[in-house]
Amino acid sequence: MKKYSLLMFACLMAGYVAAQNVGTDNSRYKVSKQAPKKIKRVQNDVSVVFEYANGDIYKGEIQDGKFEGYGIYQWAGGNQYQGYFHDGLQEKEGTAFYADKSNTYKGEWHQGMRHGKGVLRMSNGDTYEGEWANDRRNGFGVFRSKIGDMYMGQWRDDLRHGQGTYTYANGDVYIGQWVNGEREGNGCYRYANGAMYEGSFMLSQFEGEGTYLYTDGAVYVGHFHRGVRHGYGVYRTPTGQVLAGNWTNNCLDEKPSKKRKRT
Repeated sequence: MKKYSLLMFACLMAGYVAAQNVGTDNSRYKVSKQAPKKIKRVQNDVSVVFEYANGDIYKGEIQDGKFEGYGIYQWAGGNQYQGYFHDGLQEKEGTAFYADKSNTYKGEWHQGMRHGKGVLRMSNGDTYEGEWANDRRNGFGVFRSKIGDMYMGQWRDDLRHGQGTYTYANGDVYIGQWVNGEREGNGCYRYANGAMYEGSFMLSQFEGEGTYLYTDGAVYVGHFHRGVRHGYGVYRTPTGQVLAGNWTNNCLDEKPSKKRKRT
């Protein structure tokens, strides 16, 4: 690595900005824009300690006046990044966390952002392990909540999006499509009590054509709207009686035709 005078380092570092994001608050991870007020060489003129007027401290390797190689950036408030840098930004493997331990991310970085595979642990006990792109959850990942919920599937821009399975702490399971964090498209929702709905969803509610199997053996096949029977549908009771017709908010509009199941 090239050697530079301390004055040159100060000039090169002036105006340098890099932003890191752990959780949703970007402001906690902005590197000081000012030149360091104090610079100390540690070893071989490539490892230094930069102290900034705002209280931030960088300890690690440098090249051409930028963070390069392994280093630790400590923010005045106690937030910290430990890992590798390239061209002044986090790159490859690194760990970032808040001083209040609200969030911790450990994994891959690219150009200062979480990118690749990594694990995010949140203060409420929730965790995410999976793929990242451009500092957000993108691709395949597994979310686990402290209360016992688990989602395994596709993500886009920090939201469940694509095919995925959500297992709820109460035993319910949804397998199907997601759009912007909502159950939307074709899917199957199995209740812990044995009931099941299979069909179309919109905004996490039954919407469109679907089939609902009740715990007592009854079956409804037809149209749903906002989670209830609405539109044309056929309901078969546990005894085999068939009620067919147009439904509004779970009720038949007209006197239904009644048929007994053939024996």
